[in-house]
Amino acid sequence: MNAYDAMSVNIVAAKDNASAIEISTRLSLEGLNGIPIIDDSGSVIGIVTAIDILRAIRDGKNLDDLKTKDIMTLNPVVVRQDTRIEEIIDLMDKGGIIMIPVVELDGRIIGVVSRSDILTEKLNERFVSIGAEKTVTKTLGKE
Repeated sequence: MNAYDAMSVNIVAAKDNASAIEISTRLSLEGLNGIPIIDDSGSVIGIVTAIDILRAIRDGKNLDDLKTKDIMTLNPVVVRQDTRIEEIIDLMDKGGIIMIPVVELDGRIIGVVSRSDILTEKLNERFVSIGAEKTVTKTLGKE
């Protein structure tokens, strides 16, 4: 099993000028582990997770005044779609990571793999989905 087998392709990503309150709202309302931050070409440049928001709150910062670029983790761990699940689990385990973006060679995001994605795929590996196909509905940065 590799990243492609487990990744979610219906993802939420944001630009670095989104407000921290917007990111917080999306994380909370949609039950997300984190939100990849992308540039204009769709390449991953950072990530914001709930702990980033909580740190800002702890430090007394006003989420309305913060931009994503102020709180995001720069250059997050990313993997390619052919990365083995065992390697992804090691990255998650050693780094305390909940979700890892899956990118193309040029850095454009095509999905994310979360801990729960891996568990779900592992639990479902004895079943077959007929007619299901993973597709990325929009290619960012490409005309």
